[in-house]
Amino acid sequence: MIRSIVILLFLLVTFLESTYASQMAVVDSLRAIIYADIDRESPIGYVRKGKQLMVGNVKRRNDTMLPVMVNGQVAWIKVVDLYLPEENKSFDDPRKITEHEVLIDNEIKDPLDQNNFLTMKFSPSSLQIAGELQNSDGSTEELSEDLESATEIDFLYEHKNPYHAIHWGLGLSYFTGSVDTLSFRSVILKGGATWVPLRTAFINFEVYGNLSLSGDFRIESQDVGEYKANMFGLDYGALIRLFPESKFGVFAGVGGSLYRFSNLSTVVLAGETQSVDFSSLSGTKVQAGLVYKF
Repeated sequence: MIRSIVILLFLLVTFLESTYASQMAVVDSLRAIIYADIDRESPIGYVRKGKQLMVGNVKRRNDTMLPVMVNGQVAWIKVVDLYLPEENKSFDDPRKITEHEVLIDNEIKDPLDQNNFLTMKFSPSSLQIAGELQNSDGSTEELSEDLESATEIDFLYEHKNPYHAIHWGLGLSYFTGSVDTLSFRSVILKGGATWVPLRTAFINFEVYGNLSLSGDFRIESQDVGEYKANMFGLDYGALIRLFPESKFGVFAGVGGSLYRFSNLSTVVLAGETQSVDFSSLSGTKVQAGLVYKF
């Protein structure tokens, strides 16, 4: 019985070693193309001749492909492009290794018809609107009021290549909020980038920043009328994304906004005894959303 268990463990260890072990390879062709998939339909870059890199021991697809790690992701390289010293058992080969570091070149193909995502984000916000309050007697004072029920709903297109640490995206956001007798609403154009310092198959940690612009920020003063302004600023934050490479994903995080107004007339308040020159809108928010990969 013990002998059978020992044999079984030996076979299991041998199997795992052959499956997960790696070996050093030297690029033997002028440019060895790296593929995102074993079918070689999605090239993501190349490695120049003479460079060393670690590849898997087990060949796939009729001994034509070997796995290689690129930025924490499994990629594939053709066996014919490699010189494998472990198999040749010869380190006296006349071919010289010209570089001794693993390096995937920066010139990486990134087709726009792949790795695209639609994102819907809901962001309850704690925002303050600031400006200068003008009283009927001519005196002025600084004004800073917390908005009630301020929210942003974003619809974004994002391009997220898993072999890049920087992603980009753009889209539209619908903002609403109110305070006392004033209500605010706007459609905001957003565009920016995301940095992914931590990436796994199941979870990403991401930091993002967007430029925001609106030519139609509306302020409605009760019993007085509606005012229109331009708005510009920054939208930033950090989030945790689950199932980042799946068809559907979810995320949650925190962020902040800093917006400024231009071409905004003095807003007359209800009762017409006071008016405000609004200058900025800023604060923090929590956010959660859904992601669809297409």
